[in-house]
Amino acid sequence: MSLEYRKWLTFSTFVLIAGLLWFFFKYKEIYTQHVAIDILWVNVPSNLKLKDGLSYQLDVELTGNGFNLLKAKYVAPQVELDFQKYVYKNESYFFDPKLVMGTLKSQLTKGYKVGYVSQDLMTIELDEYIAKKVNLKPDIKVTYQDNYLPVTKPYFIPDSVTITGDNTFIKEINELVVNQSDVVIQDTLVIKSINFNELYPDIKVEPSSVNYVIKSAVMTEGSFMISVEVINNKDNIAVKVIPSEIEVVFNCKLQDYEMINIADFKAIIDYNKLTEDYNLIAPNINILNDKVSSIRYSPQQVQILVMR
Repeated sequence: MSLEYRKWLTFSTFVLIAGLLWFFFKYKEIYTQHVAIDILWVNVPSNLKLKDGLSYQLDVELTGNGFNLLKAKYVAPQVELDFQKYVYKNESYFFDPKLVMGTLKSQLTKGYKVGYVSQDLMTIELDEYIAKKVNLKPDIKVTYQDNYLPVTKPYFIPDSVTITGDNTFIKEINELVVNQSDVVIQDTLVIKSINFNELYPDIKVEPSSVNYVIKSAVMTEGSFMISVEVINNKDNIAVKVIPSEIEVVFNCKLQDYEMINIADFKAIIDYNKLTEDYNLIAPNINILNDKVSSIRYSPQQVQILVMR
């Protein structure tokens, strides 16, 4: 390496070190300057949407060390502002920056001191949509396994939502169909979370998610032979019932089985509904115990002979 080259390299190194030292000492000092702050609007009403492609900034006077201010010059700090708290409507939508001084100070405390904010009213450009409340309709297949049976019909919490979006599309919707993959029940309580942002990305739904609740219980079966009773035979005309008993098979929760007995069921034929001397008719089964979940019976019809 030549002497001339070593001299040039040494000089360049000292110049670089001096420049870095100057940069460090200059920017570690405290300065005050105006900085553009990005606004992130939160809590925007469901019937409003900020116009695409538009952004909003505040002219704020910040005091801080040079490094922080240099960073803020190239990457604007961001503050979250509550739309419903700070934006008001007077034909158009307006925002008064003077009202947010406290919020700015609380959100920008790390590295900055806020000294001034622009005093000019700001117009907020929005698309305004109609809002419509609709009920939810499930399109969800529920399969019960291992002796689990429903104790109530599955339901949504909440059972309705507010939708907004393209007005023409919204006007045509009378209920919101919730389509989900099949649910297999192997527990007494299943809660499935439904995300509407995934189901309906082109409209806004509030709340954006709901729960689909499926309640079930471990069930067991029992059966009784129940005598068929003819009622409203005011003249005591002789009738013959064939067969005179039917088998009633019932479902109930396992823990309720011992609380159900034959007296909880009545198989009834109304004499006033007999139109001929020979009738084939389905009996009415009255259930007198609310612990019975469901029943089936056999035969479905009995013969009634009227002996005149």
